[in-house]
Amino acid sequence: MSTTSPFVGGGDAAGTILAIRVLAHASIAVAAATLLVFLGIYVRRVLAEGFEYEWGYLAVGIGAAVVYGVSGIATDLTGAVWIGAFTEGAVLFFILFVALGIRAMYHADRSPDRSGRVLPAWVDGLVIAVFVAAWWIGYFAAGDWTRPVVAVGWIGASAWAVFYGIRTTQANEGTTFSALIRHLLPAVLCVTAITMTDLLGSVASIDRSVVEAVWLVGTVLVAAFLFNTAVAIRQQEGEVERMYDRTTWRQQDLEGDGD
Repeated sequence: MSTTSPFVGGGDAAGTILAIRVLAHASIAVAAATLLVFLGIYVRRVLAEGFEYEWGYLAVGIGAAVVYGVSGIATDLTGAVWIGAFTEGAVLFFILFVALGIRAMYHADRSPDRSGRVLPAWVDGLVIAVFVAAWWIGYFAAGDWTRPVVAVGWIGASAWAVFYGIRTTQANEGTTFSALIRHLLPAVLCVTAITMTDLLGSVASIDRSVVEAVWLVGTVLVAAFLFNTAVAIRQQEGEVERMYDRTTWRQQDLEGDGD
């Protein structure tokens, strides 16, 4: 008896690859959109006043993940090269703004005298401008010299996110901040691994099938971590809602029993 599935190898290879890429991009788009919706609901209904600045960074980064998925689907289906520029730019915005959001969350609930902020807040805007300008310069002047610049940028932004992710988790253990970062940070690491593999494939003799395999597995993992983060936020919101739900306390006698 053959152990080979009758569904394996029965279709067109090119069509199978196209379907896989579309589904992978769609998983990113759906998971990121779900997370963005839950994040907006949480900030509007539950979060304490004064944290819109920090969560705004995260919203931009997660929105970039939605753009990545949608533009990836459009590129796969149409083959238009110019749409691929949005996909690459979305990766930059995802890592950069998630890193900025995590850093801002770390400083958000710390008093001014012990915030530990070495650089003023306007430096965040300068960092964004430098990264975006560097990306466009690398896009229009693509060449061998731009690859190391891109690699250094990805590594720097990812290390920045990991550093502040660890510090934020340690400083806010047991809070929504900690839960969010624990689930979101692995998605950043997976995106970085995908990007680094693609860059290495362009400068070293790495088989493209290996690069595609890493991209596929990494993309599915990113979608899973994004969706997992959305579930974590929804659980946090549900816990707060249950605290104020009258049905939770309807059998409780605040005056004491037996009086």
